Amino acid sequence: MMSTLLNNLSFRNSVRGYAKVSDGSIIILRAAIVDVIPSQVSSPFGVEFNVNFIVGISSRPSERALNEVKDKPILEPGKQVNEGWIELEIDDKVSAYEEVIYKDAKIGEYLIRLEIEPIMASKNTQFKMQQGPLYALRYTPKISWHKIGEKT
Repeated sequence: MMSTLLNNLSFRNSVRGYAKVSDGSIIILRAAIVDVIPSQVSSPFGVEFNVNFIVGISSRPSERALNEVKDKPILEPGKQVNEGWIELEIDDKVSAYEEVIYKDAKIGEYLIRLEIEPIMASKNTQFKMQQGPLYALRYTPKISWHKIGEKT
C-alpha cells in the first residue's frame, strides 16, 4: 500500500517564477505538488482531482529596499506581524509551475499542471528578516489536467 501511494506521481517539470515589485526587489516563487487524489471519476472533465500543493517564496531585495529597513528589528521566529504592511505594485511577473504525471491502474495516466500566478505583493515597514525586508505575496493557483496515452 505504501509503495503505491508513493509511486503514483512522477515529476516532469518544475519552473520557478518571480514578481518584480515597485521597490526594485525580486520575489522568487516555487510551486510544489505534494499529492494528488482522485475525488470524482465522472465529470465534464473526466476525472476530478484534489491537488495538494505548497508554495515557497524567497526575496532578492534591492539596495533601496535594504536601506529602508536597515535600522528595523529582526522579526522573532514564530511571531506574526499584522501591522506596518504597505502594498507594492507588481511591475513584472512570471508564473511558477510544476507538472506531474499521475498513474492509477483504474483510471489511467494524467498530466497534472499547477501554475502559481503572483497577483499582489506587500512589504512590512516595522520589521525585517535576516536577509532584508519581510515580503508577503498573494497568488492564485491554476490547476489543470488531461489524460495522456489516449487518442481523442
